[in-house]
Amino acid sequence: MKLRSADENRRKPTLLLVAAMGALFIAASLVIAVVAWQFYSIRSAAKWFLWSQHYKDEVLGQSGETAGELRHIEWDGWGFPGAGDTTVYLVHDPTESLSAAAKSHQPGKFVGIPCTVPLVIRLESQWYAVRFYTDEWWGRRNALDCRSGSAG
Repeated sequence: MKLRSADENRRKPTLLLVAAMGALFIAASLVIAVVAWQFYSIRSAAKWFLWSQHYKDEVLGQSGETAGELRHIEWDGWGFPGAGDTTVYLVHDPTESLSAAAKSHQPGKFVGIPCTVPLVIRLESQWYAVRFYTDEWWGRRNALDCRSGSAG
């Protein structure tokens, strides 16, 4: 039987500690990357889960509808000076006319929305998040005409 030196006894736990820390770092990096990549999706799902009733009440409590447009409120937005602002609207679509747009994940001009939009996401039956192009807002004319009754 061979006896280990004091150096050999210290090296093995140190190597295990370094290996464990490396594995932990890699796992944490992967989690951070996934969250960063899917931040908007995770945030929207959590926001809808926690406060959907409040938002539904706000949309459905609006007085009067503009002819041909779906009821909506500002749901989210982000931007930076010089880069522009992006706005997402929460839209109530009782006829589910936006369901095909949500499934395709393709930009387009959709019934009830005044201009072309890049993305429609289904939150639940009859409720959608509709992202407008940067510096475009529902009811305003900018590069696109997002006013009520516009040809788009």
